[in-house]
Amino acid sequence: MPKLFGDRTQPPRCPFCQTEIPRPEEVQGGQWFDFAGGTCSCGAFFALDPTARNGGAVFLQTLLMAAEGDMERALGMAEGEDYDCGYVYKYNSERHRLEPGSFGTLYFLRLREGVKAP
Repeated sequence: MPKLFGDRTQPPRCPFCQTEIPRPEEVQGGQWFDFAGGTCSCGAFFALDPTARNGGAVFLQTLLMAAEGDMERALGMAEGEDYDCGYVYKYNSERHRLEPGSFGTLYFLRLREGVKAP
């Protein structure tokens, strides 16, 4: 019998290096770390907004992860100068897959060369 429906899901990949990323986990080390996140092998930091409604807070957490939890440093960095950012949409955290009907968004941030990394 022919397969009528193909699998339209994909593994989540880093927007900078296209490497498959690990599942987001609880981030340790700071009072501002409320969302699951992680790091890619290329050095990018990422955090998950499971509802696509907390973008500002999730992006701030990603900045803080890159700034080693230093709020002043995080707020002093500028996109395009100190870091680049990227997004992965339609993330399903239960299945760790990208799916057409999912709402989760992964926020990525990678420090530029010459900017002190943690």
